[in-house]
Amino acid sequence: MMRRFAAFGLFGLLALCLFALPLQAQTSEASRTAVHPWYDLAKEVTFTATVSSVVKSPTRDMNMLAGSHLILETSSGTVDASLGSFAMRGKDALSVTPGARIQVTGEMKTVRGKQVLITRLVLANGRTCQIRNAHGFAIARVPRKAGSSSDVEGGRL
Repeated sequence: MMRRFAAFGLFGLLALCLFALPLQAQTSEASRTAVHPWYDLAKEVTFTATVSSVVKSPTRDMNMLAGSHLILETSSGTVDASLGSFAMRGKDALSVTPGARIQVTGEMKTVRGKQVLITRLVLANGRTCQIRNAHGFAIARVPRKAGSSSDVEGGRL
């Protein structure tokens, strides 16, 4: 009877060793992969341009990213500045008209075979509007309601 359990213990130990090796290999392989950020602050550019047109909602045949866009005229040519879905909506929406002189900050990316400025900041009408955070995620503009818990002082529930 002891012999059966001794053999089982040996095979059990061998099985654990065999199953543990692939786990170790997967763990070390996963730790070696580099994370490539979609938006890189080190590649940001800032320039001043004139707005030639404002596209609040592009149609499918325009072949643009979803959300609003500013078509800008710069000294080096025309630039499509993607603002995302939230920049021109809500109470604190960005208000820009064609012909306005603005300053934009963002990263140039190739999307669908076209160069697009993924805009993070817009300085227009003396006001800076943050479109995206430092990781490139669009910032939603949700108006705060008066009398919400964040507006009330004190410790009452």
